[in-house]
Amino acid sequence: MPLIRNLLTGRAKRSRSSMPRLEGRSTSAGVSVSPDRAMQVAAVFSSVRLLAETGSMLPVGMFQRSGSTRLPAMEHPLAPLLTYQANPHLPAGEFWAQILGWMLTRGNAAAYVERSNGGHAVGLWPVAWPNVEMRRVPGTGELVYQVTVDDDDWAPVREEGGLVRAENLLHFRSFGVGGTEGLSPIGMARQSIGTGWAATSYIGSFFQRDASPGGTISVPGKLTDEQFDRLLRQWNDTHEGFDNSHRIGVMEGGAKWEKTTLSPADSQFLEVYKLTRAEIAGIYGVPPHMIGDVERSTSWGSGIEQQSLGYVIYSLMPWLTRLERTAQRLLGDPSFYLRFNPDALLRGDTPARFTAYAQAKQWGWMSTNEIRAKENEAPVEGGDELLVPLNMQPLGSSAPPAQRALPGRQTRAGDTAETPSVEELPSWITRHFEAISAFFAEQGDRVLAALGVTPDASAEDLVDLAVDNEALTEILFQLALGLTQEVGAATAASLGGTFVIEETSAALAASAANTAANINGTTVEKLASTINLADAPADVRADARAMFDGMTESRARVLAQARVSQTSSFAAHEGAKQGGARTKTWRVWGANPRKTHARADGQTVPIRDTFKVGKREGRWPHDHRLGVDEIAGCTCRLQFNREES
Repeated sequence: MPLIRNLLTGRAKRSRSSMPRLEGRSTSAGVSVSPDRAMQVAAVFSSVRLLAETGSMLPVGMFQRSGSTRLPAMEHPLAPLLTYQANPHLPAGEFWAQILGWMLTRGNAAAYVERSNGGHAVGLWPVAWPNVEMRRVPGTGELVYQVTVDDDDWAPVREEGGLVRAENLLHFRSFGVGGTEGLSPIGMARQSIGTGWAATSYIGSFFQRDASPGGTISVPGKLTDEQFDRLLRQWNDTHEGFDNSHRIGVMEGGAKWEKTTLSPADSQFLEVYKLTRAEIAGIYGVPPHMIGDVERSTSWGSGIEQQSLGYVIYSLMPWLTRLERTAQRLLGDPSFYLRFNPDALLRGDTPARFTAYAQAKQWGWMSTNEIRAKENEAPVEGGDELLVPLNMQPLGSSAPPAQRALPGRQTRAGDTAETPSVEELPSWITRHFEAISAFFAEQGDRVLAALGVTPDASAEDLVDLAVDNEALTEILFQLALGLTQEVGAATAASLGGTFVIEETSAALAASAANTAANINGTTVEKLASTINLADAPADVRADARAMFDGMTESRARVLAQARVSQTSSFAAHEGAKQGGARTKTWRVWGANPRKTHARADGQTVPIRDTFKVGKREGRWPHDHRLGVDEIAGCTCRLQFNREES
């Protein structure tokens, strides 16, 4: 027999159900934990309420996949049940709130599917999980549910004996480690919840007994039983209880009051209570500051948008995904699916919302009327037209549908063209500044979060150069592509030619990677010289925050202007080369140029050759080959010539 064999061989079979179940309610604190009792613990109620209410308030939509296309499918017969009215007595939002509430407390939730005589689903009725018993059909292993309902939890169960097949009951499960049921968060965390209940009860009874500090009454001599009872009764009637705290005490017969201090256990009990709140928040994956525990710092971001985004991604989305996957069973056709829209949680962040709208309209995937509809505004005439940047072109085409030149640069086609000045590219400087500033802000948040975990970490440990170099390279590369397309196309058009961006992408990628490595390397050096690990952790974090705050302004602005100058010069040179220019001429533009640049003024060389500027050679102003001394503050430009001079 297996039991004897295991005993003889020394092997013990580990039970799959060894995880604690909700039925085991006893705790080390001596408190029996049930879902009803657990919900009376403030941290549990706050966590469950937060997740259930934010989940149920989100807009829900039905969609259909058609190849790579995703189309709204609100005409689907099940869409009203899942998005508007679950049954005649329950709106869809309240339905999802109940389902989430059961999952968050019991680990499982059930919804009975009411069907018409034709077999179509016409209602969804939530059923309390204690009224559901899971069974397997002998021989086939088919999963069925024994549903018992009462007046308080009614559902139109038609099956004889309440034995419901799986297709007529949606079983929503929380996280589990095998088996057919999800694990109950309350059952798994009953020790922490029991401690929280005990702490709350202890604090309440402490104030109920006496709101004033404890003490003793001493009298000279010996009291009779009658005198003892009279003195004790008189003192309790006058001073016991929260409402009677701090009243003046009058004693007779030489009695004296001697004050005693709180015991160490009493004085530290509030800290135990606070720690329990953080533990319960962690069990539900909820950031403590969102359930009122604001004493501890958060690494979820410095703004409301970042904190909301972190909560949506790491706390709410796992539960919403389980709802969507289970609801998928009801739809039958895998091309149809349900989606909760968490973007509604960010509606309070007006600047972030409007920035997203602007980008969506600029890049042509939202129209004006679509944006106005999201803001509950009436449509406007002509607002359905989708817009795209003029410099965009289909992949593989030799030139954009229409070319445009930059302000002040148009000349007679086929004659000459000039590189633009930085002043002619204000929008590109703004785009570079905003992107680089946002990168520095996110980098600073990561550094501060790392300091919160390891306060003694070095600058090299705080900044992941491999990750940050890759991220910044992608940002700079995408910006360079857009700027080069615009300037290169305009220069080529001025010379009567066309421009192909693909011929420059390799050089732009290499330049972006090199610049990103230099920027992040300088950041590490600056961070190492800014923070002093011998200081208090709070001072180290404050110094790091001040450094990154400065970088998001002054340093980001300087880098933006430098990148635009360098990239636009490169783009104009490449556009002229592709547009048919044969020579180029160095032109001094500023009123007070450095001597080396003044001597180079008027110098003309073939389009692929270099200029001699001082002791160095370069292909264009701001070419890295000229060195930092010749690049800094340079306002020179190039004139491109189609004919040799």
